[in-house]
Amino acid sequence: MVTGILGMLETAAIASIGFLVKKYVFLEPDLEAGKQRAYYGISCLLIAIAFFVFGKDGASLAALALIGLNICLAREAHRLWGLLLMIPFLGIINGLLLPAMLVPPYLFSLSEAGTQLYQFAVYALLSALLLLFGCKGRTWRLWFQENMGHRSLQRSEKCLLWMVGVLMLCFSNAGVMKIVGGSAQAVNGPYGPEISAFIGISSMAAFVMTITIIVLIMQGNQRSFYHQQVSHMQSGMISFMAEVVENRDDNTGGHIKRTAKYVKGIAEQLKKQGLYSDILTDRYMEDMVVAAPLHDIGKIHIPDAILNKPGKLTDEEFTIMKTHTSAGEQLLTHAKAELGESDYLDMAVDMAAYHHEWWSGRGYPYGIGGGDIPLCARIMAVADVFDALTSKRSYKNAMPLEKAYAIIREESGTHFDPVVVEAFFAAAEAKEIVVE
Repeated sequence: MVTGILGMLETAAIASIGFLVKKYVFLEPDLEAGKQRAYYGISCLLIAIAFFVFGKDGASLAALALIGLNICLAREAHRLWGLLLMIPFLGIINGLLLPAMLVPPYLFSLSEAGTQLYQFAVYALLSALLLLFGCKGRTWRLWFQENMGHRSLQRSEKCLLWMVGVLMLCFSNAGVMKIVGGSAQAVNGPYGPEISAFIGISSMAAFVMTITIIVLIMQGNQRSFYHQQVSHMQSGMISFMAEVVENRDDNTGGHIKRTAKYVKGIAEQLKKQGLYSDILTDRYMEDMVVAAPLHDIGKIHIPDAILNKPGKLTDEEFTIMKTHTSAGEQLLTHAKAELGESDYLDMAVDMAAYHHEWWSGRGYPYGIGGGDIPLCARIMAVADVFDALTSKRSYKNAMPLEKAYAIIREESGTHFDPVVVEAFFAAAEAKEIVVE
């Protein structure tokens, strides 16, 4: 009777720990809220049936299979690969549970009755913690769902969990369980007291290591969230500065938002076509869209009389206007020094400094050309000129769309990177670039 109850508690513990580890350590997504709750209910029923039909081991396997199925159903891609997580999963779950249940009775030489009493105490403590988490942890769970649900483990974190999982499998097989099971026969058995003591200590060390790595990964998740929050705040503040600068210029209303859309459309076409694939990673593209509104931030240093002049600029005035590129570079470099290293700020510096460089080398401020111009600036150059052509300004009317297209095509290979121009027209054809 007692053994049966302990078996039921162990199965329940394996299922509970497994679902928690799946979500909060491996960061695997859940199904939709209602479906996930229904899945938990069905899982409890199936595990209970498996326990009464196949016993403790069968129920434990059923729990692991249901966790694996939950991973596969909740994923949007690579669903079958989720089943491979059952390898480290089994080790980590057993690594958390078995050393805590079996090693202390072994070390303190508890009798069979004492061991059972100790195990009931551990299950009672675990049940209390789970109940507390269910009742008092709602705020934390909501925070996690909103802010951490989208994050995935880094490759190094996945490797650590796999290593720990496989290691813990070595301490959760039947032979080890017999050795550290607390019986006098185990110490005098074929392994001998020295091997028994070694495995007992190793199990404890692996248990501590498992807990440590799980805590470190969860702390890393939280640090990642706060770093992302700070980055978003910095990005928002600097983007606000860009809007302030744009509002000084009566000629460019909505320019930064439109050019950001054009940049995104061009970059997505380049990626679809497999061009510049070594540069256009998902992170690079995200940073480029965030950085795009900052390309003209240097205009904050341009006098209003020049910035808002209704007619053509004189040569002297145009010379001053051209300084907005180097001024933007200096301003964003200073921001980077104050705010800390940031990929999107690095890109913003490049876009501000080089978006008026020409493919032929005849641009400004540095007169560089070709592949020496950063890709983000080459993309911005096309987006910037196209928006200038198709937008109404105080000194000109908006140019007809076909004429603007003709100018962009004509300047391919001189002003613009030909590959970027082709991606621009592909995006326009796909309606990813739409003049509003």
